[in-house]
Formats: sequence, structure tokens, C-alpha cells
Amino acid sequence: MGTLEIQQTQSLQTRQEFKLIARLEQSNLLEMPEEEFNKFIGEVENSPLFRRLYQEARIIRYQRYPRTDISSSFYQLNEAITADTGSPDVESLLLNKEDVVSWIQKIGLERFKQYFLYPELEISVEKIARECHLELSEVGKINTLINEFSILSEFYNPSALSPKHGIHYSKVASVEKGVEGFVIGYFSPSFARGRYSIEYGRFEELRGNEAFSRAEVKEIRQLFRRLELINSRKDTVTRILQNIVEKQSLYLESGDLKALLPFSQKELAGRIGLAPSSVSRAIRAKSLDTPWREEKALKDFFPRPRRFKKELVKHLLETEGGLFSDEAIRAKLEQKFGVSTSRRSVASLRRELGMPPAGKRKKTVL
Repeated sequence: MGTLEIQQTQSLQTRQEFKLIARLEQSNLLEMPEEEFNKFIGEVENSPLFRRLYQEARIIRYQRYPRTDISSSFYQLNEAITADTGSPDVESLLLNKEDVVSWIQKIGLERFKQYFLYPELEISVEKIARECHLELSEVGKINTLINEFSILSEFYNPSALSPKHGIHYSKVASVEKGVEGFVIGYFSPSFARGRYSIEYGRFEELRGNEAFSRAEVKEIRQLFRRLELINSRKDTVTRILQNIVEKQSLYLESGDLKALLPFSQKELAGRIGLAPSSVSRAIRAKSLDTPWREEKALKDFFPRPRRFKKELVKHLLETEGGLFSDEAIRAKLEQKFGVSTSRRSVASLRRELGMPPAGKRKKTVL
């Protein structure tokens, strides 16, 4: 084998190793507990290098996800819930927050979003204070509270689900009714702000102008790698929640379990272009609040198809008139709920429900 062939082989092996490392990093990040992930984000965003690239160089920006926002519970700041935990750490977090909460309420929801939650990079701290009639120190304390919520959102919005099989749930979002439909309200302001948009072209331009030292360039590239990994998890979780809301909209509208459609993790994986194992890791130990404020584990939105087909058949037989044949039931399932199944499967489900065949049901009705 010649020297060129050896170099090409080594280069290919290196690229494959990098891809493997990237997949392993992404897998580990999906399995990371929510508390650790939020702390990881906090460490990244509080670093001087991130601040420099975000505020001064404007290489990093936030890009919000469609139909997402901060949860309405953020504005309520329900401290009574977290106080029930009896944790000294939580009690210390709640000290001296009353004034900050009153400042947020004073400036109003729209200004809070405009100047604090989703601020434009061009807006200075002095302008924020002026527009919101706040002192500079008050602006700083509000920003500190937002950062704290991003890192410690689990303390302020703890899960009420009982741990099962050693799984302790983290409540990540609420599904809320908006003007144009459902909105995913994240409990963490960092998630609500969206993904990081990195201006790689501007970075290369500044690097070419020697705005960064060689050591800084290396650190910046490592930072970009961390940001892309964070984006990967944020993208995955958001797309999963968006698909749950879309698929189970009838259930989220009504709260009726009969409206919960069969939905497999494999189907979702195909929709968003991920492996089913990645979806499984991403939803593990996560929950959300429904529009009627009931907490549900994400896995509950993926019911076993047969069980819920049986519930739908039972519902149709109890509420719909004239469905005497299994074929009529099959057609109604597809027409009303978009659920495709065979006549034979309907007959099997009907027998499991203890319902008589068509002929005997007709006689009973007559």
C-alpha cells in the first residue's frame, strides 16, 4: 500500500472515529438527567467566552422554536409548591425573591418578554432600565433570577409523579391553549429562548482579521461543539413534544382518554428521523402538564395500539347507533379517529370486550 493510500485510509478512520464520538456524546446527553443538563447549559452560558461571543462579537444568537414560549407558571412564581419540599437549598433559593417578582409584575408580561426573556442584542442594559423604569441593579437581579430558573427549574416546578422502578420524573413543559392553538410552555427560560444560532461565517471573518488568538480559536471551537450538542438535545425534545401535541390534540382538547390515539415511539422516530432508541432515551423520566394541569409522563402519550383500539371500539359501541357489523365498526374507527385496522381485529377486540356478534346485538336492540 502506497503512502497516499495509507494517508487516505487514516483520514477515513479519523472521520469515522469523530462521527462515532459525536454519536456517543449525543447519546450520553440525551440520557443526562434534566437537572444536570440545565447545569451544563448554565456553565456554558455563564462563561466569559460565551458572553463575549454573544454580547460583543454577536456570533451567537438565540433562535426560538415555533409554537413555544415560557410556561405561564413562570409568571406566577408559585413558591408555595417548592417550599413544601423542606429542602434547605430550596429555602435559600426563595430568599429575597419577593422584590424581584414585584418588579417583573410591574413591567408587565410583554415588556418582560421583549427586554428580558427574548432581548435583542442591540438593546443595552441602560436602555432596558430606562424603558422599564428600573434601576440598573434591578435589571441585574431580574436577569439573575432568569438564569437561576434556567438552571434550577426542577426546584421551582417539581414533578408530583410517584417514582416508579427508580425513575424520578422531571417536568419539562406545560401544554397551554394559545390564540392559534396549543403552545409548549417550557419551565426553563433557556429552553424557551430556543436553540443557539452560530454565525460561523462571521467567526471565520474575525479569525481572519486576527480578532482571536490561536488559543482562543481553539477554545471557541470547543464551545461551538458544546453548543451544537445542547442544540441536538433541545431539538430532539422539542420535536418530540411538538409531535405529541399534534398527534394527541383531540386528547389534549378534551381530556378524554378515549381520544388518546395509538402512537408508537417507532412511528415518532420515523417522523423526526431518529432511531427509536434515541426517542426512548429522550422521553425517559420526563413529564409535562396538560392544559387541565394534570401531570403526565411523556411515555403515557405512546399508548399500546391494541389496548386503545379496544377502548375506541367500546366507546363506539356504547355511543354510536347502527354499528351492527364488525365492518361498520372498522370503517367508523378510520373515519372518526383515523385508526386503521382489519375487520378480523375488530371482531377479536369485540369478543375481548364481551360484546355479542352483530346478529345477536340486532336482536337485543329490536
